[in-house]
Amino acid sequence: MSIFITLFTILFFALLGYHLVYRNPGGRFHLSGAAFLLVGYLLGPDLLGILDEKTATELTPLSGLVTGWVGLMYGLQLDLPFMKRLTPPFLLSVCLDTGLTLLMFLGGTFVLFPLLGPEYTLSLALTIAATAACSSQAALVMASPRLKPTRSATALMRIATAGSLISLCIFASAFFFSSPSPSADGLSMEIRTDLPTILMATAVLVVLYTLFFSERRRREEMILIVTGMVVLTSGLAASHHFPPLLANGITGFFLGNTTRYRDRILSMVIILEKPLYLLLLILLGARHIPLSSALLGTAALYLLLRSLAKMGGGFLISLLHTDIVLPKSSGTGLLEQGGLALAICFDAQNAFANPVTHNLVTAILLATLVSDLTGRLTWGDLVPVREKKP
Repeated sequence: MSIFITLFTILFFALLGYHLVYRNPGGRFHLSGAAFLLVGYLLGPDLLGILDEKTATELTPLSGLVTGWVGLMYGLQLDLPFMKRLTPPFLLSVCLDTGLTLLMFLGGTFVLFPLLGPEYTLSLALTIAATAACSSQAALVMASPRLKPTRSATALMRIATAGSLISLCIFASAFFFSSPSPSADGLSMEIRTDLPTILMATAVLVVLYTLFFSERRRREEMILIVTGMVVLTSGLAASHHFPPLLANGITGFFLGNTTRYRDRILSMVIILEKPLYLLLLILLGARHIPLSSALLGTAALYLLLRSLAKMGGGFLISLLHTDIVLPKSSGTGLLEQGGLALAICFDAQNAFANPVTHNLVTAILLATLVSDLTGRLTWGDLVPVREKKP
């Protein structure tokens, strides 16, 4: 399939999805966009074949832009005012939720998952745990448009944002201590020799970007600079077997705390956030799915473990009386995973390319599709109810 036809097709569906999903939110079901995984599967090699494996390889720069954009946006949110809100009681709530998820998955992936094999590495175990720990910080607000979020929803959003930082650190460890070609035993770990080069190059780019933003620029210039910045950083990271998500996350963190135009940069990123998120879903969904009992069992097990972990975390937060007052069922508000978890899956399948990774990511996507499409049905009093006019 011609790359131009493929590119036009996926961009068309991403922009169409933006208008259908995000311009008319708050319907009966809160479709966070996860249904566009099915659009990707429709365009993928199993059905229409528009987005086949060869074309997906040719679209690597676009893939780096998509995951890099997610990383940059998340990094920009971690400014000093947010860091100052991370009080010890609040961090306890974050650790109860994220820590319980990580513990369950780091143990469960080795003991229970049916797709384990000789290519299953510690890096993949860390990746699965990182995706499971992620929660969408915006889903609750999107589910109740034009309504002020409840205190519980606001608290859960902050927990999700801080918990995702821990998830990124766990995902980073999969790259910091793993070689591109895992050893025969699958669990050996070694510090990558080119890691200092990557970090030094990223630091130089941050200084360069800070100089670009030292003067006030027009809106069009800002969009061009931000887009070029993400593409350049993603390309550098990918060429050294480092995830664009993390490289741009680091860039966003330092830019958010070193430039006075942090809010303007974030506003530029938000402009393309949702179309690129849907594009990420389409690219992720375009895959060959060898349906089997093992694959479906892994997806069900992932969904079960994650639901238990998030529900248990919410229950512990309410039980231990931290400074955040939440109902005992508040863990349901953390079930949706959001773009960060999917970006982790996308970078992982490119970095640890083998059949086991493909199957595990496919299982995670199936579980994500189910949890996101049914999430609003279980939120209960976490979402404010619109008052009926007399």
